[in-house]
Amino acid sequence: MEYFRANGWQAAETIPSVLVKRRLVERHGLPDDARILVTRLKTTQNPAPQVEIFLFPRTSPGYHPEVADEERAHGFENHVGLFLDRPRPEALAALADRLETVGEMVYEGSAHNPHENTTMMYFAPSARAARVRRRFPRWELQCAGDLTEVAEARPVRAEEVERAYAALRANSASTIFTRVTALRPAHAEEAAVPGS
Repeated sequence: MEYFRANGWQAAETIPSVLVKRRLVERHGLPDDARILVTRLKTTQNPAPQVEIFLFPRTSPGYHPEVADEERAHGFENHVGLFLDRPRPEALAALADRLETVGEMVYEGSAHNPHENTTMMYFAPSARAARVRRRFPRWELQCAGDLTEVAEARPVRAEEVERAYAALRANSASTIFTRVTALRPAHAEEAAVPGS
């Protein structure tokens, strides 16, 4: 938070994360009392989108630098978020249907955050779509209010979610951890075919 203030970025007060915390606990075997916080900030004075940032304090139970390193490397929580301020259940269900069909996404699950009274629904790219490298491969629908009933009516296809994350992990590992070497310029004599 000090870093944000030092850069002149207006950060909202932190609140406890519900869904990302649950995902990190499952993914890294963190203890249930791990502190995962969320803030939102604007980096410009213009009416620009807010940036949602999740914080894992070093003083939190279960903190290990390797967790942060792996999350940064694979970008599992990188997503585009759409905020629906007056969501109608039928419109939300229709939008989720489009994300899973035309958008080739896989529904991952949801959570209601009572600290701000919003419901989040997360979508990962299908395993096929996850092979294409994207800066923000996942989508979040964040809705004002408690829409737990609507979100829980949508089935989570756990095997497809696992395949999606395996593809995301392989995709990010192949691009991030592959050593980049400069190509040697081709010389005419090297390109010549012998005997020509």
